[in-house]
Amino acid sequence: MRWSARAVAIAALVFCGFAGWEAARLPNWSAFDGPGPGLLPQILVALIGVAALGVLAAPGHGEPEGGAESPLRSRGVLGYGGAMLGLAVALPHLGFILSGGLATLLVMRVAEGVAWGAALLWAVLLVGAVTLLFGTALGVPFPPGPPERLLAPLGLLRLG
Repeated sequence: MRWSARAVAIAALVFCGFAGWEAARLPNWSAFDGPGPGLLPQILVALIGVAALGVLAAPGHGEPEGGAESPLRSRGVLGYGGAMLGLAVALPHLGFILSGGLATLLVMRVAEGVAWGAALLWAVLLVGAVTLLFGTALGVPFPPGPPERLLAPLGLLRLG
């Protein structure tokens, strides 16, 4: 396990280098507004870098908790990973309501093993609650998708 932990730590440090370079291009503090858009990414890069250095220095002993089985054989890892990747790809094209509903359905069905009816109910409730809270109550603009285009003229959300 030592070599795989060290490989992950080195990959995290490489990621920190690229992310830190990008985050450094954003202002981290403004005399008028306070924290800028670059402050949180710079803090996260520093925390990830410190954690990666800790793993690199002391990678641990023994096998991981799940044994030698690959995480790619786990339905949970595949379900959550597929949902995150699918959401990132579909969000600009389908909008939040459709892509968020499909991602929730995928997680509930594949990763958690919930029945179709319960998974569909959770997807509708979760996406509905997020849409009402952020789109209606807080006025956060949503990426335009077919459902968002139907709800925007009703004043339930703003399009981004």
